[in-house]
Amino acid sequence: MRTIETVLFDLGGVLVDWDPRHLYRKIFKDDAEMERFLTEICHPHWNFLHDKGALRFAKSIPDLQHRYPEYHDQIAAWMERWPEMMKGSIDRTVHILEELKSRGNVRLFALTNWSADTWPHAIERFGFLSHFEGILVSGQEKLAKPDPQIFDLTAARFKLDPRETLFIDDSEKNIQQAREMGFVTHWFRDPIRLRRDLMEYGLL
Repeated sequence: MRTIETVLFDLGGVLVDWDPRHLYRKIFKDDAEMERFLTEICHPHWNFLHDKGALRFAKSIPDLQHRYPEYHDQIAAWMERWPEMMKGSIDRTVHILEELKSRGNVRLFALTNWSADTWPHAIERFGFLSHFEGILVSGQEKLAKPDPQIFDLTAARFKLDPRETLFIDDSEKNIQQAREMGFVTHWFRDPIRLRRDLMEYGLL
């Protein structure tokens, strides 16, 4: 088993419980209509383009409102009430991060697909982000996982050796790309399995 010198965390789905449904269940009375809205209007690829830095909400929100005037207020809520999409932290994973920090035997970084527009909300809300030596935010770099360039940038900026870096992410595509680039990987499903893996590497 490889020696791990660095743990590289994803944030959304691993340390932060983010889901637009946390907000839109409050807005839509009908779940089927909500799902249509999140599939066809404010859809995952549209959100990804913000994470990638290819769109900014100041322009994209009015553009969508022009195309779908019947959903004017619901589209506006994506930015106006965005913090409500963050239900909170995934506490058991945060506890693992805190244990790693207290042990001090590995370097800790984060690599997240997150829009530049909404990143300040995360900084304001989650104190555990201070545990990281560095955080690379896709929207600020105009690159997003699983693009190989963002992994190269992360390794270069933080001086990481992929062969000694455990990358934790809840996206299978991101994990596959990282593995192809030589990173040690953990496809996150739940904190229990993550803890087991970290124990096997001797980190907990």
